Amino acid sequence: MFKINTSYNIPAIEGSQGTVRALFVEAAGEQNKQIADSLAALDIEVEWAGTLKEALEKIEQDNVDVVLLNTSLPDSSGLAAMQAIRKKSRALAVLMINDAENRTMALQTLRAGAQDYLIKGTLSYNSIARCLRYAIERHRLRYEQLLEGERSTRLILENSLQAFLAIDKNGIILDWNLRAEGLFGWSRQEAIGKHIAELVRPSPTRNAYLENLEATLSDSPEGILNKRMEVYALHKDGHDFPVEFGFFRIKDKFDYFYCTFVHDITERKEIERKRRQLSEELEQRVQERTTELMRSNEELQQFAKIASHDLQEPLRAIEGFAKLLDRRYRDKLDAVGNQFLEFILDGVSRMQKLIQSVLEHSSISTEKKEIQAIDVSSVVKEVMKNLNQAINESKATIIYGDLPAVAVERAQLVQLFQNIISNSIKYASSDRSPYIIISAEKSVDEWLFSIRDNGIGIDNKYAERIFDMFSRLHGAVKYEGTGMGLAICKKIVTAHGGRIWMESEIGEGSIFFFTLPAEKKRQKELPENTQKQGTA
Repeated sequence: MFKINTSYNIPAIEGSQGTVRALFVEAAGEQNKQIADSLAALDIEVEWAGTLKEALEKIEQDNVDVVLLNTSLPDSSGLAAMQAIRKKSRALAVLMINDAENRTMALQTLRAGAQDYLIKGTLSYNSIARCLRYAIERHRLRYEQLLEGERSTRLILENSLQAFLAIDKNGIILDWNLRAEGLFGWSRQEAIGKHIAELVRPSPTRNAYLENLEATLSDSPEGILNKRMEVYALHKDGHDFPVEFGFFRIKDKFDYFYCTFVHDITERKEIERKRRQLSEELEQRVQERTTELMRSNEELQQFAKIASHDLQEPLRAIEGFAKLLDRRYRDKLDAVGNQFLEFILDGVSRMQKLIQSVLEHSSISTEKKEIQAIDVSSVVKEVMKNLNQAINESKATIIYGDLPAVAVERAQLVQLFQNIISNSIKYASSDRSPYIIISAEKSVDEWLFSIRDNGIGIDNKYAERIFDMFSRLHGAVKYEGTGMGLAICKKIVTAHGGRIWMESEIGEGSIFFFTLPAEKKRQKELPENTQKQGTA
């Protein structure tokens, strides 16, 4: 029964105006009429409801300013009743009243939105009237602030460049902005209150995820939170289109709801499709071009072999007849005639060397294959044996430290180092003996080699040209050769994914640099500062 303590009086609220319509949700009692009459004298019109259901019906009629809610009702507990009334009307001030002090219940109800928590038998009529009026005023101010915040939020959402929608845990649409209307074709009035699957569900053959959204949200919502997902959504006119979205969860006073910004990615998908198409076309063209180049390379190698054979036959004939002529008629020819014979034999010899160099160049394979790593130090030793006569005659000195192992065929390594070292010996300065230093430095997954000499050097503007086929910066009279040595070096290096270049200064010597792939399996490191010197 509702009891009021009348042992003391509190003056009526000064400046209070208007009649307050109060709904007391309380079981019927003998004092109800007395309470209503007493509060009526204070401009508080009291209406009674014995159950939550009855209270909600009266609230729906919109003739209530404030609710005084008992924490114990026949059809609901106080907290659940508080939440039900809040859902029915957010603009309504609510106070809770209990038979005895219960701090836990008081905190829970205040957090749920109650304006005050009263205890029966401790308040006068004036005090109740004051509490009701204060509750209405406080809630009005709070509600206006809430509405103002919602208006600001609505302005932001409506002017967003992306579609926004909110749903409850059952998949029912709670909110829908203008961008969503434009994206999906459904107005806000059409969308709100419907299940999301009715409006934006993609074709079942494309994605069944949204069809099970209700179960996902209720059973394991963490599985979809803060994750970007791509699906096909359905427009009102029936066509589907790709979208990207990610749910985030928000908790209000009563329950969770889920929000997302939906982005139309039709243009991005089209760009990705065109990029894939171009990539596939490019890959196909590259494969066709690679096949064509491999076929052309094979044909060139075959041609080089055939051409060299066909060219060497007449050269051997010319050489044979020239030597025969020299043996039979040397004494009968004058000095000019003998000189002509020497020119012929020298030309034949140079032509044979040139053909052999072209064959070597064409035989270098660019095909990628697994090769056992070769110790470069052993290669340099072999080169020094091959060049023993030239080293002795020129009094050349070759210095090299502990050189690494590289994944290059041994024969090609020998040719590479031999061509560069012999070049350094050939183009030595006339006033000093050749001095050659070979070193290597590790860089990520490759080795950088350098071969430094003290020769005559060249102008740096010719540094790239010397690696071209048949390139010669000096006449054949002073320095013999075919102009193919460094071209062969370049092909060996580039065939293994490396680079080759040189730096030089006239009169100060040259440095040849080139990179080669390192051995995949790390080798045991050799002692540092160990140098080997070779002078034949």
